[in-house]
Amino acid sequence: MNVGILLVTHEDIGAQLISVARTIFKQPPKPVSLVSVPADLEPAVLGKFADLIRNAIDEQEQGRGVLVLTDIFGATPDNLARYFARDRNVRVVSGINLPMLLSVLNYAQQSLEQLSETALNGGRSGIQQSQE
Repeated sequence: MNVGILLVTHEDIGAQLISVARTIFKQPPKPVSLVSVPADLEPAVLGKFADLIRNAIDEQEQGRGVLVLTDIFGATPDNLARYFARDRNVRVVSGINLPMLLSVLNYAQQSLEQLSETALNGGRSGIQQSQE
């Protein structure tokens, strides 16, 4: 039993990252849940997406916690994920990029605390500047 993994992103960012990860690994990686939130989310449907995120967290929780990866700190997907992370065994890491997701999938057997650090380190190490 591993930590559950949930991506909560704008539009199809998360779907595209998962698709590329599947291509790189040449086999389906650990099951990852995804909630895609419209960029132009109307307040009238906010509750619908809040429910989707809460339900996805509950479905991913198998006793070892859930790691939620979001795209932008402080944006609607991140805020909703952080709201539902309270009082649960959930960690939220924002700023997802492909290196972060690949690191998480490579080390999915880690504890929730270790996996959240792996996500942070993978995301940071994937951001480099050339020296030219």
